[in-house]
Parts: sequence; structure tokens; C-alpha cells
Amino acid sequence: MQTISAIYQYRDLTGAVVHETLRYGPEKDFRQRRPGPDGQYIWSLQGIEPVLYRLPQITKAIKDGVPVFLTEGEKDADNLVKLGFEATTAAMGCGKWRKSYTEALKGAVVCICPDNDDAGWAHALNVLEEIYYDAEAVKIIRLPGPGKDVSDWIEAGGTAEALRDLADNEEISVPLSVYRFYDAQLLVMTPAELLTEIERLKTAPLRETPKLALVEYELRIWRQALKHRIPKRGGIDLSYATA
Repeated sequence: MQTISAIYQYRDLTGAVVHETLRYGPEKDFRQRRPGPDGQYIWSLQGIEPVLYRLPQITKAIKDGVPVFLTEGEKDADNLVKLGFEATTAAMGCGKWRKSYTEALKGAVVCICPDNDDAGWAHALNVLEEIYYDAEAVKIIRLPGPGKDVSDWIEAGGTAEALRDLADNEEISVPLSVYRFYDAQLLVMTPAELLTEIERLKTAPLRETPKLALVEYELRIWRQALKHRIPKRGGIDLSYATA
């Protein structure tokens, strides 16, 4: 029999509960509800504008210049709060991002901590694209290890100090499948073709490229790939690597 194992309340800036996520166990399942006008719960979020988890706290953090960590679930966000970070999430997980969430993160320094799977990475890239123009800075942090999410990483020994080090790391950590795409391109592109592609990206509209829509983000991955791969390709003039 499924029983309620946790209730996560989503509050507006006045502290009033807008909606709740209920977690059921032992099999992980979730349901959404919101307060009704007669004191009864309405088991749907239709007709309301959902808010980000811990909205009052993260709004204060943004004003104070404190980074906000964005996870894929309430449990992960709460566990990061226990480590001393400000964290949030959106109800119903991947693929549910709203413009109102972007507005709530305006001016924030955002560290996205996606689940360690293809859906999690796709969601992280989508959120990155959505908040890129409004946030002060955005970074995707790929937590090391075999665990699926933030909570798994913490349970395996992840610490606040380790997470701060990951957030400060200038390199972008990407899934092997994404990295292989760029690595494969380097194997078939001549130096001249690579320079042409980089120049195109520098001048292209930010949303033109379909693989990774943000040009600056893609350029940083190219630079990372170049740094690791070019020294292994003997006999090539390496001067173009600085491009």
C-alpha cells in the first residue's frame, strides 16, 4: 500500500501555500494538489500559476548575491539546503519549465544540478537556454559517480566543500555521449573548417544552432574538446587551438 512519505509545500512571496507535491512510498510516486476555496484540496494544478520551490528563500538569496542551485526534485533541493546552500526545483520534474520560473530567477547566479541520465541533461540544457538572458550567470554541474541525482551523490559521500569546488571549476562537464559528438567532429574537420565554424558561431544568432542552442556554451565545449584532443593528434599545426 502506498503511503505519503513527504509533503513539499510551494509558497509565494507572502508565505502562503500555492500548491503541494506529495511523495508516496515505498514505490516512488508523486501527486500534486492545491488548497481549494472551501478548505478542501484540489488534486490538480490547472487554473493556477505554479511557483518555484522555496521561492521566498531563493528570492532573498538572489538579492543577497548568493548562488541558487537548481535540482530536479524537492528531496534533492532539501538535501542541498542541509549542506548550507540555497536550492530550488520546479514541480513535476523534467520538461515542465515555465516563463514565470525564469522571471523568478532574474539576476540570479544559477548552478543547475541535473539527474545523471539523458532526460536530466536535456532538461538542464533546456533550462539553461530559457534562463540564459535573465540570469546573472548559469552553469551546469555534472556530479561525479554512478548515482542518479544529488541525493545519491551526497549519500555516497558528497560534501559541501566538494560541491563548491565543482561550482568553481571553469571547465564544463558533459555526458560522454555529448562529448563524443564534438570529438567526432574534430576527427573529420580540418583546422580551416574548425576556424570557419568557430567564426560562424561567434556571429550567428544565439538560437540558430540546433545541437546546443547557446553559442557561448558551445564555444566553451569546443575549447574544452580542443584542449584535451589536439595534443593527441601528432603532426598537426597546433597554433589554431587558441582560436
